[in-house]
Amino acid sequence: MAARFHHKPVDTTSVSRLDEVASELYRLAPEEFTAARRQYEKEARQAGDRELAARVHTLAKPSVAAWLANQLVRERQDELLALTDLGASLREATERLAGDELRQLSRQQHELVYVLVQQARQLARASGHSVSENTSRALEETLHAALADEHAAQQLLAGRLTETLQRTGFGDTAAPDPGTPLRVAPEPAAGQQAHVEEHARRAEHDLAEAKRALSDATKARDQAQAQAADADQDADAAEGEVEQLRRQLNEASAAAAEADRNRRACATVLRRAEGAVSDAERRHADALQRRDRLARGT
Repeated sequence: MAARFHHKPVDTTSVSRLDEVASELYRLAPEEFTAARRQYEKEARQAGDRELAARVHTLAKPSVAAWLANQLVRERQDELLALTDLGASLREATERLAGDELRQLSRQQHELVYVLVQQARQLARASGHSVSENTSRALEETLHAALADEHAAQQLLAGRLTETLQRTGFGDTAAPDPGTPLRVAPEPAAGQQAHVEEHARRAEHDLAEAKRALSDATKARDQAQAQAADADQDADAAEGEVEQLRRQLNEASAAAAEADRNRRACATVLRRAEGAVSDAERRHADALQRRDRLARGT
């Protein structure tokens, strides 16, 4: 289940109070957004800040794909920074028509976008949400838009998207066909080339880290599933034992009740027998006394 919204009061004296409200709102799951926005709006109005209340009212509820993108900003910021760095390198390589470099960076692009989409799906599942294929494609489109356009990347990194972004510019950044003549471009300066290579190295490193994180998470999930299956079996076995013990307890309780009834019956018989013995002893004693008197002639 999704984590429930815990309202955080806004400091209405702060200059950045609208940013504070927006940051809190866009952390929430889409189904929690409207109620939380209404609460913040009410709070601002009660504090006498009608302008803040009006601005809060205009904050739009995010789509599911936009919400996922915002969660990536908060939970996977390093990978998103690697994505924007990779986008800068792609745009530079595209301007220079660097075919080999474009092909390498394009492969990195698709791998990193795939990893980020899978991580977003994991974040959604952890908060009790399922992600449809359409939502996954919309998120993928947003990540490609951030790769292609610096302004889109800045929008993504702000973590306050309400709708998905559309890609522009180099699109899929497909490299030119090896057989297609390339326009001769001047060699980049040494500093610029070093900058591009550094971005590429960082992107490769971050992608490797993301792959390792995905592999570790997958192994952990598989292990958790196996443990859950074992726990289910143990629970079933324990329930069977409990049921068996319950039956045995019922049988023992019935036997104990029967034994108690027998004990009480036997006690009654014993009391009667003891009474009969006492009566017999008295009669025996009386008989002895009469015999003794007769023997003495009295």
